[in-house]
Order: sequence, then structure tokens, then C-alpha cells
Amino acid sequence: MRPGGARSGGAVTCATALSLMLILLTGSLATAGPRPVDEHRRIAAGELKDCRRVPDAKCGSINVLVDPTDPLLGIMKIGYELHPRRDRSKPSLGTIVAVEGGPGYATTASRDYYLDLFEPMLNRRRLLLVDNRGTGRSGAILCQPLQSYEGDYVKAVGKCGRQLAEASDVYASAFAADDLAAVLDDLEIDQVDLYGDSYGTFFSQSFAVRYPERVRSLVLDGAYFVAGTDPFYIDTNRAMRDAFRYTCERRPSCAGRPKTTNDLIDRLTQRLRKKPITGRAPNADGEVSEVTVDVGGLIYLTTAAATSPTLYRELDAAMRAALRAKPYNRPLLRLARETYYVGGAGPVRQYSEGLYVAVACNDYPLPFDRSSSVGERPAQYKEERDQLRDDAPYSFAPFTIHEWVTAPVEYFDICLKWPAPSMYVPPIPEGATFPNTPTLVINGDLDSLTSPEGGRATAEAFPNSTYVEVANMTHVAALGDFNRCASRIVRRFMRTLAAGDTSCASEYNELRLVDRFDRSAGDLDWGTLKLRTARVAAATVADVIARWLSMGGFTGVGLRGGTFETRGGRHVTWDLDDVRWVGDVRVSGTISWDRTTGATQASVAVRGKGAEPGHLALSWNDWDQNAQATAGGILGGTPVGFTFPAP
Repeated sequence: MRPGGARSGGAVTCATALSLMLILLTGSLATAGPRPVDEHRRIAAGELKDCRRVPDAKCGSINVLVDPTDPLLGIMKIGYELHPRRDRSKPSLGTIVAVEGGPGYATTASRDYYLDLFEPMLNRRRLLLVDNRGTGRSGAILCQPLQSYEGDYVKAVGKCGRQLAEASDVYASAFAADDLAAVLDDLEIDQVDLYGDSYGTFFSQSFAVRYPERVRSLVLDGAYFVAGTDPFYIDTNRAMRDAFRYTCERRPSCAGRPKTTNDLIDRLTQRLRKKPITGRAPNADGEVSEVTVDVGGLIYLTTAAATSPTLYRELDAAMRAALRAKPYNRPLLRLARETYYVGGAGPVRQYSEGLYVAVACNDYPLPFDRSSSVGERPAQYKEERDQLRDDAPYSFAPFTIHEWVTAPVEYFDICLKWPAPSMYVPPIPEGATFPNTPTLVINGDLDSLTSPEGGRATAEAFPNSTYVEVANMTHVAALGDFNRCASRIVRRFMRTLAAGDTSCASEYNELRLVDRFDRSAGDLDWGTLKLRTARVAAATVADVIARWLSMGGFTGVGLRGGTFETRGGRHVTWDLDDVRWVGDVRVSGTISWDRTTGATQASVAVRGKGAEPGHLALSWNDWDQNAQATAGGILGGTPVGFTFPAP
């Protein structure tokens, strides 16, 4: 998967017919005729209007040339959202600009994440959110049905590029950087503290190199190097294997086993080459359908773990179950059903697939000559693959070069039919000098989407940089961090231009891997019947919580049956009705998970052939390293109290 290209689950297939809608001042680029354009219309900050449905924020826009070198192509609107500082009794301390990833996501659609991250700083600082051209309020590119992920993706990309016509060149980071500079000019902002996450780090590097005088501090969260040259991103495979090694080594019950998670990936790959695994399984919302895990599907699961802690948590045990002499495939099939993306990209104002491919084809290193004709590219692409196979055949081990580049989540060939540029403006100028801007680069050590290796290369390019690696963290560290270490480091850096003590980055809790999946409680070597009942109840609770991270709605089902309902976002609760993690134990009751403190509590009734019936109160803290769970209550008419590793 291309770094920065993660979406919810990722796309497998895309469109065969396309249309384009670019919001301009008076209409769409697709229908507007050539017309001359005056200089940018300036909007004073005092003229900003209240944002609809966004309390206390001001909304505005400027008009920019679609192509600075060709005024006849017209203008487009660049929309933004300005959140004023709350305390006007003291002087302003400046403006924070946050930039979303994708590419394709609208920054304004992620406002809640940025408001949460920077809330302690907003008394005396403003927060500015600008939608990059082609996203959100800035003429979101609608290529339909590319947006719906239907049909042949490569052909759809080509049609989208042809629909954009001359404008296909200008949906790129360099032009978006110019747009941000124009917004700052209109708002009379000299310097900003710039935060980018995922693709936002790529864009932010482009802006900082092109406009170093405009950046007071630079924070790159989930970074990959804007000057990288490897079109196959081999570092992501190295990061993937490291991440699975770390998660196993850090969980005592996994570390002591003779076969590591990577060993299991190797073995399962060999098994799937002979015969894929097919069966019916539910997704996180309880919708059951048939699903197949083949080698491409396993690549999907292992790479998607970079943005899904649930995959790290469960894949080891799911593979062990599938590799038994009598395979138990349901846990693996459920993971696949939850992870394989089915459906479209959603509302274009939130995410534009057209902008994703435009930036990918215009900015990212490609395995063929960007300037070559569409007819020449397939042979060049084949030559690059063959060269990689000859020079480094084990680049994606245990997967072959062919398996990796043809997997459903790999995008190496998507730009084959994208129009050759009439002009090429790279994200940073050739031979550019990276500025001395105070720069913080922060990456999770379990992130194989934008690898720690790429993060370190990014930090090395900026002469005044600090690199922080956050243990047990997946893609993007500071967003949704709930005031833990990564978010505090980011805010401290913006305030002081120094990262300070970053030792807390090594103190995040390890991911608690599932010990094993079994069909019945009696197959689990978990002690006496009462202790086993308590541990199965806790495992059922943890399994329900893990589903929440992949849910689109509010109801779901247990691995072996039963239902649950959920509500809440920061403080999440569940109601369980006969939920079964193993076939012979039913768990009903309530769960409470405070995501701002890690506190997890449950009050449940347990029954079934594999359990000692009764009631239990369960608790543990999700943030503790080597967390211990407590279970107390009445089982079989007898008071019980247990302590065991949290599931």
C-alpha cells in the first residue's frame, strides 16, 4: 500500500465510468469555458462568516488560479475554517495550521481530532484548517463511479485524468502549498505552527521547503519522506515484519512460543498458495457473508494492521487456529470480513478518491517514466518489476514480488493510464535545501504504512529536527491520544520549539494479543472451571470491545453468536445479550470503557455448558503495561475472586 494512502479498510476495485465536479466561483471546471481571471480576491479576517453547524468557527474562502501558468483555465475556490483564540485579554501566540492525510481527506472534516489535540493551546492561538485543492470545501473532485469503487480501477483512473484534462497536472502538493500561502496572505498571517499527519506530513514538507519563512515550527506525525525515490516502498514490508515481531515479543504468552507471528505468516502463506480458506463470517456490525482468504487476502490483513490494532491483537491466534490439524477458521475469516473493504469511498466532501489518485500520480515515485505515453508504460512497469525480482527477490518475503504487487491493497500500477503531464512540478524543487525550521518527526513503531525507517529519513533531512518513536503505536501517534505522551510532546514542541523529555514514548502499553481461539471453553487450558469461566467472560468482553474499532453502526454479534449494542465515543458502553466468544459460554450484561483513562469495567451474567453459572464484576486498565484483570462475584453459588492477565 502506498504510504499515506490508507482509508477505512482500503479499496479493492474502482470505477469504469467517471464524471468530474470541481466547484469554481460560478460553476464547474468541466463545464466552464476559458475566461480571464483577475488577481486573487482578498478577504479580510473581519469579513469571515460564522460556519454553519460548527460552533464558534469562522469560514471563508479565496479564489486561486486553477493553473498559475494558464489563467484561461479559470479559478477555483479554496475553503477554510478558522477557530479564533478564546482569550482576547492577552496577546495572541500565533496560529496553528493542521493538514489531514489521505491524500483525499478534507481537513475540515477532521476538525474534532484537531480541536481535541490542540484544545489546551487554543486560549491564545488560532486553529486554521484549510482543505487542500480537490478536497472538501476546495472543489472536491468527484469522479463517479471511481468514488464508488466499482469496475476496473486502472481504467477508471485514466478516465478521471482525461476528464480533468489540462487540470490533471495541478492537483499536486506544490500547488496546494501555494494555495495555503495565498490563504495566509489573505488572512495576513506571517508564520504558523504547522502540523501534518500521514499524507499531511508529505504536504507539510513540501510547504516548509517552499515557504520556510512562513513556518515557525513543523510537526510531522506518521511521516514519510517527501524526497523518497522507491516506487515499491520496500521499507513498509520491513516495518511490517518488525511490527509483528515486536507485538509478539512484548506479550509474554506469545514471546515464549517456539513459532513467532512471522513464522505463522510464512506457514500460512505456503498453505494458502495450495488452497485458500473460504467460509461465512460476520463483519464487526454482524453482517454475515462468504469471504475468502488467499495470499492476496493475507497481504491485505498484514498491511492493514498498520491502522488497525485489532489485527495485531488477533491475527497471531487466528493463524494458529487455522493452521491446526483440525483447522478452526472462523476467527481468521471474521478478521478478513471486517478488514476487506466493501462499498464506496463515502461522501466526496469528506474524502475524494479522485484527489487521491491525482496526488499519487503527480507526486509519488512511480515504477515507470511519468512523462512517457500511456502505451509505453506497461512495458516499463514490467521491466521495473522484473529488475526488482532479479536484484532483490525477497523484498516482500514471505510473499513473492508478483504476489505483493498484485495484492488487492497495492497500488503500484494505478497510474498507468493517468495522463502524462504537460508540465511537472515536483512536491519540492529539484536540489532543494531543507530549512532549519524546528521540526518534530513522530512515528509509531508498529506503523508499516509510513514506516519508522521513512520517519527517520525525514528527520535526517531537516537540520534542526527531533525524531520520536512511540512504542506500541500504529499509524499517527498524537490524534485520538487523549492527552497521553505523544499529544503532550506535540504541544510542548509547538510551545517551546523543543521536544523536551520524550521518555514517556516508550511507556505505552503493549498490545494484548489474544492467547488462543478455541471452539469451546473446555479446549482452553485456563485452570479450574471457575477460573476458566472468569477468563472466558473477560475474553468475551475484550472481544466485543475490539469489534468497536471496526464498526460502522451500533449493533454487532459475538464470534460464535449473541448480539450487543454500543453507544458513545470517548466513554463507550455496550449491552450484551448472550454473546458467545466460545460456543458453550453465554455472556450477558454491560461493559464500560473510558477511552480517556483506559478504565474498563463490566458487570456480566455467565451461563452455558462450558461455564460455572453466575455473575461477575470484571475490571482492568487498558493503558497499563502487562495489565492485570480482576474478577469477583458469585459462580456456582460460591463467592470467587481472581486476578489474571488482562485479555
